[in-house]
Parts: sequence; structure tokens; C-alpha cells
Amino acid sequence: MKKVRTSAPGKVILFGEHAVVYDKLGIATSVGLETLVEVIQNNDNIVSYEIEDYGLKKTMTEKELLEFFNLIEKLKKEKKFDEIKEIQKKEKLSAAFFVISTLMKRYGFKPVRITGKTNVKKNLGSGSSAFSAIALSLSKYLGKEISKKEISDLAYEGDIVAHGGTPSGIDNSAVTYGGYISYRKSEGIKKLDINFELPLIFVDSGEPSRTVETVPYIRDQRNGNREFVDKVLDRLDDISIQSLEALKQQKMGFFGELMFEYYIELKKLNISTEKLDKIVEIAIKNKALGAKPTGGWGGGCCIVLVKGQEQAKKLMEVYKQRGFNSFQTKIGVEGVKEIL
Repeated sequence: MKKVRTSAPGKVILFGEHAVVYDKLGIATSVGLETLVEVIQNNDNIVSYEIEDYGLKKTMTEKELLEFFNLIEKLKKEKKFDEIKEIQKKEKLSAAFFVISTLMKRYGFKPVRITGKTNVKKNLGSGSSAFSAIALSLSKYLGKEISKKEISDLAYEGDIVAHGGTPSGIDNSAVTYGGYISYRKSEGIKKLDINFELPLIFVDSGEPSRTVETVPYIRDQRNGNREFVDKVLDRLDDISIQSLEALKQQKMGFFGELMFEYYIELKKLNISTEKLDKIVEIAIKNKALGAKPTGGWGGGCCIVLVKGQEQAKKLMEVYKQRGFNSFQTKIGVEGVKEIL
């Protein structure tokens, strides 16, 4: 029986979250957490998708897939993103099925069973990671060789449904291409030649990520007070530009200072939480080089830049004592790939 297996990493946004939506600079890198996807034949003449870790499963017939594809396309054209958000809220696998339906609309229907397993945490690209892995595995199963750009574009389509709007494009790019990237919406991605690993620890706030809420929340704020929000966004862009140079020159002290600055500036848009603030506060008290929430804010994870492994161990113990789960993982890993 034909079987295709793929994996895609998670990602961490170092700088640029939310600002990238408005054509500001973002910097991201892939991380060593991964989503594994397997595609095999389905004898029931339907498409099924199951995420084992979350106990989620959904099936669709060929007719249902086509109807679903047409519905989402119609809502996208009409810019009815709130309706798309409601569809995803009601059925959490809708975004993945939009990727699946897009591929089958393009290359033809085949009954398949798709299973996914993941250890990618919220706000570290869990959705994009799954969509990228699905895009590669299903396209190969359908007998098509598609480019990294096509995979990234398909993952972006999944993110549109997952976020109920037009995401920045940085998440799907990071998990598909891997390594370090800079990204600006009007320019696309640029691969960065970074040959060292940032000494980061990841700290989970224990709160669910709320990207689907924070992105439209900032959009609404901007519609109500464009001058204030644009001033914040412009300052975030300046910080990201400086951080890119600091990263290239391995000026970790300055890079860390800019992390704190980004946090203070984006916090003005009221998307932080008490727990995210506490994580940053602990980092400051323990003389970490830098710290900031990552991803959509409103929950999820923070990243903390440390001086080295000795400080990392001490700080992780402090976070444990304060009730936070922290961890380290490889950074700048390979992007989406087939597992042979």
C-alpha cells in the first residue's frame, strides 16, 4: 500500500509579530519541534484527517470537499473573514481541510487517510507546520512534485482559515524553508546566513494562544486610531531592522535589549497578559539578555535570550519554581521534508 510520510518543524518569530501583517520587517527561524504527517489509501472512498495528540478527527466525501472549497473561496473573495473564523471555531480541522481540498481541486480526488502527530506548541507555528507537512505529503501521494514556494503558499491558505483573516506569511515561510529568514510582505522571504545557534529558552505561559483574536483586535484598533497604531508599528519596524543587523554581527547583548524594547512597544496595543508579563519580569530580575512573547501574544510562549547554558539551567529552574514550564530545542533546523 502506497504511503507518504513527511515532517515540518515549528517556528519562532524573533522579531516582527503583528507588525509583519502591515508590511514591517519580521525575523523568524525554524525550531526542532515537529509535525509528522502520514498519507495512505482510504478504502472507504472518503478523506479523513486525524490529529492523534488532540483526539481530533474529521471526514469528507469528494462532494463535501468540493463544496467546502467553494464556500471558503467565496468567503475569501467577499472578505467575510469573520464567517471563516466561525467555521474554524466550530470545526478545528477546517483549515487543514482547506489545504486538502485545494490540492484535490487542483490535482484530482483520491480517497486518503491522513494522520498527524505533533509536539509543536501553540504560538510556535503548530498550524503552519501541519499545513506544510500535509501539502508536501498529499501532493506526493497524488503524484505531483511541487516547489517549496507552492508548499508555503498552500500552508498560507491554511493559515487564512486558521486565523480568520489574512496572516503575514512569515509562519508558513519559516516552517517550509527552515533555517533563519527575514520577511517583509512586499518583498517576500530572504534566507539569512546565520551559522550559530541563538541561546534561547522557551517559556510556556500555560495560556492558550489567541492569534485568531489578537490579529483582528489590532486591526480594529488601527481602524479606530490609525495614527497611534501606525506610530507603534513604525517603531516596531525600526527595532526589527536594528535586530537584524545585531543578529548578523552576533551582538547578543544589543539583540537582547531590542527584545525588551519590542515587548514594551507592542505591549502598548494591549495584547499581553499577566503571565506573559511575569515571564519577562523574571527574565529581567535574573539578568537574562532579553525576553519577549512570541507569535500572536495573548497567551502562548515567551522566548528568553540567555548568556549560555549555565544561565539557561538556572533560569529554567527559577521558572519551574514559579509554575512555568520551560524548555530548549534546536533552532534553525531543516524545513518541511519527506521521511523516507
